[in-house]
Amino acid sequence: MRKIIFILSIVFLSLSFIQCNSNEKALTKKLEEMAVNLNMSAPVMLDQYTRFEEASVIQGNIFRYRYTVLNTSNPDSLVENGLQSLKENIEKEFSSNPDLRIFKENNVTIEYVYNDENGRTIRSLQITSERFR
Repeated sequence: MRKIIFILSIVFLSLSFIQCNSNEKALTKKLEEMAVNLNMSAPVMLDQYTRFEEASVIQGNIFRYRYTVLNTSNPDSLVENGLQSLKENIEKEFSSNPDLRIFKENNVTIEYVYNDENGRTIRSLQITSERFR
């Protein structure tokens, strides 16, 4: 009897692991498709100072948006001054836009990376799924 319970336990754990692994792969694939679709229009100027460069998925199902700050002598200050407004807009969009439900439902972290014209990272901002519930 113990042997049967032990074998059933191993089978159950193995199936659980396989199921979790396949769900993770499906999510990664969906996120990668989203990034590819976004990248079809990149690079694109969003405003006078900000160019969207690309979206990508990095390890741990982090969805990364990469931007370049242009046309300013002080990109650090420009990003820092707009940071609070940026956070509020991001959180509002992710909490109200049903198209972004995949991020909330799957605990995906969103990362925004701002670089200057020379490729130096000015600021990296991560928004976890708890913040857009």
